[in-house]
Amino acid sequence: MKAFFVVCFTTVVLLCRCVKPEQTEGKALAEAQCGSCHALPSPTDLDRATWDKYVLPRMGALMGVLPLDSAGGQFINPAVLTLANPSIIRRESSISKEEWAAIRHYFLENAPAELPVTALELEASLPQFEARFPDYFLSPPGTLLAQFEGTKLLLGDVHKSQLFSFDNNLELQRTAKLPSGVVSLTGIAEGEVATCIGSFSPTDEATGSVVFLPKKPGTQPLVLIDSLRRPVHTSLADLDADGRFDLVISEFGKWAGTLGWWKNDGRGGFERRLLRNMPGATRTEVSDLNGDGLPDIVALFGQGDEGFFAYINKGVGQFEERRLLRFPPGYGSSSFQLFDYNADGHPDLLHTCGDLADFPPVHKPYHGIRIFQNDGRGSFKEVFFQPMQGAYGAMPADFDLDGDLDIAAISFFPDFQKAPQSGFVFFENQGSMKMKARTFPQSDKGRWLVMDAGDFDTDGDLDLVLGSMAFEVVPDGGEVDKWVKNGIPFVVLENKAR
Repeated sequence: MKAFFVVCFTTVVLLCRCVKPEQTEGKALAEAQCGSCHALPSPTDLDRATWDKYVLPRMGALMGVLPLDSAGGQFINPAVLTLANPSIIRRESSISKEEWAAIRHYFLENAPAELPVTALELEASLPQFEARFPDYFLSPPGTLLAQFEGTKLLLGDVHKSQLFSFDNNLELQRTAKLPSGVVSLTGIAEGEVATCIGSFSPTDEATGSVVFLPKKPGTQPLVLIDSLRRPVHTSLADLDADGRFDLVISEFGKWAGTLGWWKNDGRGGFERRLLRNMPGATRTEVSDLNGDGLPDIVALFGQGDEGFFAYINKGVGQFEERRLLRFPPGYGSSSFQLFDYNADGHPDLLHTCGDLADFPPVHKPYHGIRIFQNDGRGSFKEVFFQPMQGAYGAMPADFDLDGDLDIAAISFFPDFQKAPQSGFVFFENQGSMKMKARTFPQSDKGRWLVMDAGDFDTDGDLDLVLGSMAFEVVPDGGEVDKWVKNGIPFVVLENKAR
């Protein structure tokens, strides 16, 4: 999957690139005040109107220099201040009104009237894949999970709070009622471990949970952990070498989310060990990064201080945090995959950024798909960038079996007015990572939030499934009504390479 997937509440600002000489005072203040918490803001990463109407009021409220309601009544509820990390929301400002005026002037004077965006050259023809739609409808579709498990397709819907299981003829076989929408699912020998988000909308209410779904017929689901703040992903691994699986839970939250690993006590309980006391944890993967035989954790944070963090396993349940990559907060990091890009035995990163849920969408030239190559010594370098507005997930694989890497990608925030079919794009590698962008003709029938790849029809090539969420569009040109009326929860793209 927001992964995933999930709708982020990124609120602050971006990387510094240029500055006029007369703006040195405002820039210096921005460096001191903003750069201490996240990547240094840049005036050039947003247009002037967005800075003025949305971002600067939010910055001022977070920094304590403006009243909380100056950013809009729903941005910060005063009741959450008892939960929020003080390094995120300052109750008292450390800067004067005059200093804030200088910071504001710096951003507005150097921001462009609009951002340059290059349109994606997209061919609405995808002969390699056949689109298969189910005869089962959900209106409105609220798919948070669409995942292959062999010849089964598992679908989690947030409105129904159910997990649906389809066979490879797309016939519904069974359903399971859960506490809330399933956003992450991991199989073990005895059953499935499901992450239930609680609330799809940004909140710090502790309504999320992790639930075990046993395979044994007639056995009821078992809640392993409850009272989680908007969990969006769970990884399973034996982190402390005691022979029992532990959990790594990404509680995205809003202001009070965290990343933690939960030790399995062997008696049916789990004890949380905090890894990072910050919201925005989007997804994790467990991998031995340094070759010492111990499982390490790679985590992506998609809010505020965005970026990748590694938690290096030191043994006996101890981890050392290392920052791998830092992104400007406005990137809207949405997902990642670990994979070996250059076949050197070291895990590399495929990263998407494209979240635009904070305010009316501003299409950004830095949204898209990136590959960061691991040098084997703990450093990662960008070696590939494919622009894609609103990128929300990507799968790297040799889909056409020609020996090179293709990328299947979804966008939850494409340009619905100018390019409504760009919610799914298949980037076909023409050689040396030169990509030809294609999509299937019916790609605008859903708003694709999640995606998975697997050999669903067992013919030796990788198929795709896309899950649809009928989320509001700003501005709305009638798309939401269309998605609700169609009620299409997913589409399978059957690969015809074999």
